[in-house]
Amino acid sequence: MIEQTAKVLRTESGKIFVEVNPQSSCGSCSAKSGCGKSLLDNVFKTKPLSISVDNTLGAKVDDEVVVGLNESALLQVSFYLYLVPLLSMLFAAIMMVYLVPEQYAEISSIIAAVVGLFVGSRFSREALHKKEKKQSRVFQPVLLKVIPNLFSTKMC
Repeated sequence: MIEQTAKVLRTESGKIFVEVNPQSSCGSCSAKSGCGKSLLDNVFKTKPLSISVDNTLGAKVDDEVVVGLNESALLQVSFYLYLVPLLSMLFAAIMMVYLVPEQYAEISSIIAAVVGLFVGSRFSREALHKKEKKQSRVFQPVLLKVIPNLFSTKMC
């Protein structure tokens, strides 16, 4: 289970809406001043991600919570989003080299690669939608732990 801390923004009919701040390990790295990833993180600030989770543990607004996502779900999504389009692009480009005359092989393989990438992306999208309908619980984050906010109580 991949775990991430989040802050509860609001509650609504058995669900909580949380904000997850993306974390980077650049703060603890000794090479951050000379690293390209650190520079890109500073230039392209990532926005917090807002998601809804079933409130199975009674979390309240302003609580810190730990949400989790199944590793197998992440691997399946990664496979469909990255590997399938890439393989369809390569397959289409390689097939075009063998199917068309040599003088048109380069341009036709470039066009076929773009078409293969598009077709693979569309196929992945449809396959993921079908999987999500069949196994919707697998792809949903779950509430693992509530860390109550001790400073939110009002003192008189």
